[in-house]
Order: sequence, then C-alpha cells, then structure tokens
Amino acid sequence: MAISKKNKSRIRINDNEYLWWVFEEQDQTEFDGFQVKVVCSNQTHFLKYGLQQPESNRKVVLALRDYTKLVHLSSPPKFENGNGIITKSGIYRMLKWCKNNDRQIQYALHGHNNDLAKKEKLLLLKELQKKLA
Repeated sequence: MAISKKNKSRIRINDNEYLWWVFEEQDQTEFDGFQVKVVCSNQTHFLKYGLQQPESNRKVVLALRDYTKLVHLSSPPKFENGNGIITKSGIYRMLKWCKNNDRQIQYALHGHNNDLAKKEKLLLLKELQKKLA
C-alpha cells in the first residue's frame, strides 16, 4: 500500500528517497508526544525519533516496515533545534548517524525474539543499516 505524500517532506540520500513527517501520539508507540517518522519510499524500512527526549534516555528506532526486525539505538545526539523543531538537515543527520558503526543497542527484536545475544544484536543492526544505503 502506497504512502500518501500529502503533508510529508522528502529527502534523498544516495539512491534512497525518504518521506518524513512529524506527528503527536500518546501510549501507542515507543515515544509519547511529538515524534518524527522517516519512511523509505519503497517502504522496506523506517526510523522513528521522539522530539525533545531527555538526554539520559534518548534513542532512535530503526525497523523493517512490519516490525519483524528492529533496534533501539541509544545515545543519539539531539537532531531537533533548540526550539524542538526538526528540519531536513536534522533528518539527514539522523540517517547518517544511524548508518555509522559502533552504535549502542538499547533493545533489539528479531521476529518474536527479544532475548538476543550481543553478537546477534550487532548482526541485526548491520542488516538494518545496509537498507539505509
């Protein structure tokens, strides 16, 4: 099913086009309040980031579209500006940050298994990072 491009911003990185938008949600996702969702236009994967997260528990979620594989990456920098607004440059920085190696994995899920060994978590992260191209 296609994603409506209405009210969504676009960014292209290498060969991937991403659609992104900010929305507010409570008690339904990893983040409460305002958050940004960045979806690859081919809908294979997406990122989520809660705006104005406390530094002590800040994270980015990188997942396949059906949530069968996902990782929560710990301790990202703040991608929004001082007013809590995220811009295209913040989305670009987030995508690049997630692509880099040596990320701390706060949580990982592969199918129904969330009790992964460190090596399994790293392999899962590398698999997801390849989608970021």
